[in-house]
Amino acid sequence: MSIFRRLNKKEASGGAPDLRDVLRSLAKNEIAIKEDGKGKAVAPDASKIGGKPYLPADFIWPTFQSYDDDVIRPLSFFCQLRLEEVKAYDRDGVLPEKGILSFFYECESATWGFDPADYGAAKVFYFENIDGFSQRELPDDLAAEYRIPEIALSFRSQVSYPTFDEFADYSDLACEWDEYDKVRAKLGVDPERDPEGAKILGYADTIQDEMLTECEWIHRGLYCGNVNSTRNTPEDVRAEVKAHAKDWTLLLQLSTIATDNFEYMFGDCGMLYFYIRKDDLAARRFGETEFCVQCC
Repeated sequence: MSIFRRLNKKEASGGAPDLRDVLRSLAKNEIAIKEDGKGKAVAPDASKIGGKPYLPADFIWPTFQSYDDDVIRPLSFFCQLRLEEVKAYDRDGVLPEKGILSFFYECESATWGFDPADYGAAKVFYFENIDGFSQRELPDDLAAEYRIPEIALSFRSQVSYPTFDEFADYSDLACEWDEYDKVRAKLGVDPERDPEGAKILGYADTIQDEMLTECEWIHRGLYCGNVNSTRNTPEDVRAEVKAHAKDWTLLLQLSTIATDNFEYMFGDCGMLYFYIRKDDLAARRFGETEFCVQCC
């Protein structure tokens, strides 16, 4: 839902770089997540969607106070990544090699992430040493419809390229949407496919606009929910936000979670995205994430 648009693009002719070469230079490794809707994780500390998280005894369950009704509610536990299981697929070695990453989101408020008041509605925790951890029960006041069932996970390494909406954050080369999709198809991306499901790293499968500038906007405590809210911001601030958009990278993308007797959807066939700045990722500051939700 970014308000930034492509401006002053170089035409893809007359000596300008070839679009295919530019896209190849932007290729990123990502880790696709496959959900086994029929099976639970093999161990309490294994990678999984939902179920009961593996946490320290002194863990304080995160909550969020909705600004709609002022009710304080527990966040739902959505995903647990055992990094020893993931590292074989992390071709660039950007994630820690051991420990657990845990992801939470508050479902009742269903915030979008573009308002500073949404802070705390999604949380990421990193535990490097999990000695003495155990499987924790879900909070008693967590509604049944927000108790995500346990689903085992497997992983696959693959290459991703930015969507057309996000391409402008990485290149000033001008191109049309249909031309862009044709070039991505030649690089192995099916132009007819729906947005991918869950993944780690790589580029987000955007449903609406790019979210990199949105993350920087929110990181600065500034509301970016509509164009008017940003037009009143000084030009130098807007330029700085745009300049730092590339500091952000996708950490995790989650899509609809469904089993035989359960379904949770982010909005209307939407996705939940967790982003982190590259220097925070390198320094293992996983608490410094931002989140975005997009839907059709």
